[in-house]
Amino acid sequence: MRYTCRYGNSREVSERFLRFPRELYDRKTYVQDIGQERKLLAGTHVLSHYFTFLPIIALDENRRTAGRCALTLYEGDAAGYVGFFECSEDPDASRALLTEAGRLAEKNGRTRLAGPLNASFWIGYRMKRNHFSEVYTAEPYNKEYYFRQWADVGFTVTDRYVSNALRVPAPEDSSLKCRQRLEMIRGKGYRIKSPDRAEFDEKLREIFRLLVRVYARFPMFKGIGEDEFCALFGSLKHVLDLDMVKLVYHGKDLAGFFVCVPDYGNLTHHRITPADLLRILRIRYARRKRYVLLYLGIDPAYPGLGAALAELVKEELVRRKAPSVGALIHEGKITARFYEELTTDQYEYVLMEKKL
Repeated sequence: MRYTCRYGNSREVSERFLRFPRELYDRKTYVQDIGQERKLLAGTHVLSHYFTFLPIIALDENRRTAGRCALTLYEGDAAGYVGFFECSEDPDASRALLTEAGRLAEKNGRTRLAGPLNASFWIGYRMKRNHFSEVYTAEPYNKEYYFRQWADVGFTVTDRYVSNALRVPAPEDSSLKCRQRLEMIRGKGYRIKSPDRAEFDEKLREIFRLLVRVYARFPMFKGIGEDEFCALFGSLKHVLDLDMVKLVYHGKDLAGFFVCVPDYGNLTHHRITPADLLRILRIRYARRKRYVLLYLGIDPAYPGLGAALAELVKEELVRRKAPSVGALIHEGKITARFYEELTTDQYEYVLMEKKL
């Protein structure tokens, strides 16, 4: 079948762009944040001033939507970034869509396409490669055939990530090295705390200031402002189990943090309805639930602190008799070896690139 593509911010393109994901996914795997996408299409998102956002749709011969994506352009960046990619299984549809993204990128002076990146590092990126039957909180999710569609038009893998599925730990699972690191920081006057809800906004700003230094070399990272970060992530305080957020201070300085969230499946990926909120509260207060070990940040001035924090979180998981997911770790990072003895399975993700 032949497909044609349209792009731009016309009402038709925007409405088709927003509607299409619901045609592909069931209730358990639907992860679209339609409110955020509306703001990106309108140019009113808190991060919109950093980039140009071009939505693209593919139409079949009967003018039915067969796919969508967005091309994001950053000034001074040689890459055009493809994200919000959703497509039918027909390779002709995906080829038309990705070819159009490449044409527009070249037209705007770009020399390569990269992705998936949903407009910004801070909104979402990476492509899922296995275990398509479920979604855990904050996981990038997509159709199984997307990787093949991208590879068929010349995209190759540039970066790999894993998430480790971890069984319930037992007290004897403790790593001697990690335990010694935790004992060391406790003996050297480090202060370990979990924030309360009243101080969450203040602590979020401290986390941001450390996070941007630690994450600055991550693939596809782009800097944003502190207020913008808080606008994006401030609502976390409503879903976090704050006892599973660990902050470590050396004097007045935040030396490291570990943020774990209860696994709400896909409930927090999109606009939360009153019914969703009830489900979230039931999960948050459940005695035994799975956690997603989501963000770890360590100031390079404090080597060994990551292992200590890993042990600290494992102590909490032992106490709660909780399984977990060590989420979205870049291949080769030492954090991929944390909890090796607990790992029962791995989820895989990639970033891809194509020269134009």
